[in-house]
Amino acid sequence: MLSGNLFLLLSTDASGMSYLRVIPSADIARIESSQTDIEQELFYVGKPGLDGDERIYPAYQPGRDRPGEGGAFSPVMLHYAVNRPVGSQWGESDLAPVLKWLSRYSAWLEDRVRLNRFRNAFVYVVRARFANESARLNRQAQLALHPPAPGSVLVTDENEEWSVIAPKLEALDASSDGLAIKKMIAAGVGLPLHFLAEPESSTKTTAEASGNPTYRRFAERQRAMCWFLQDLLRVAVERRAYFDPSVDPAAQISVSGGDISARDNTELADAGQKAAAIASGLHEKGLISSEEMLRLVYRFMGEQLPAVADKQNEQA
Repeated sequence: MLSGNLFLLLSTDASGMSYLRVIPSADIARIESSQTDIEQELFYVGKPGLDGDERIYPAYQPGRDRPGEGGAFSPVMLHYAVNRPVGSQWGESDLAPVLKWLSRYSAWLEDRVRLNRFRNAFVYVVRARFANESARLNRQAQLALHPPAPGSVLVTDENEEWSVIAPKLEALDASSDGLAIKKMIAAGVGLPLHFLAEPESSTKTTAEASGNPTYRRFAERQRAMCWFLQDLLRVAVERRAYFDPSVDPAAQISVSGGDISARDNTELADAGQKAAAIASGLHEKGLISSEEMLRLVYRFMGEQLPAVADKQNEQA
């Protein structure tokens, strides 16, 4: 989510089929909430359209979502946000802390490209002793009419000295400046430099170590997106249950994502295998119960017990 906010418009027809449409967050002007609870959102006001009228989207209210006249549900909007400050209605984009640095990096690159465009441009400087100003102007007009071609051989006498004025780019200093700006961008979004195609002086070991915090952050964001989908599917199933008695509105819905890093699987498998061997020995001696043995194995494998996962889904 580039804006940190996700506005989903859910519509359900008379047959119980639900349709989802994504409304750009830029089209939402404000969020109206309860006077006593800012997190209890009531409806969303869209920006005026071509006709000048504001579009109002009612918010989904758990426990109050019922079919209206004609047996169809009214469209409702669900709002999901990330990086939302405490007491705020709106989320914040992951790129918000680095927007100004991205702008500065873009301007720096543009300046470097412009300078490199004229890197090969130069001006000849001819020094000689002229009798008067008229002689100097005649020599300048002569050289301007027939300038030396690239790769040509220029022969002069001892009275004339040629030199070249060329721009000094100081490319080494510029590369340090660009790397400093890129470091600010990487620090703002929580990425190591080698994720931005900048290996710098990192080795394979340091690169893998610096990538672990980033993978954990990606895993947290993946869990948040899975919860968004799970909550959305729950609303759709509840609406479908009004039209189809065979649908259980309280059915458990589980959404999971793929592995963020394949390296974690190998490490977790080794840890789980060692934990299983130790826990099995303790269980055989009667020191721990079967439930505790399973808990230890699942914990070192980075997974949750099915009963614990179901309980957390119910609480969510």
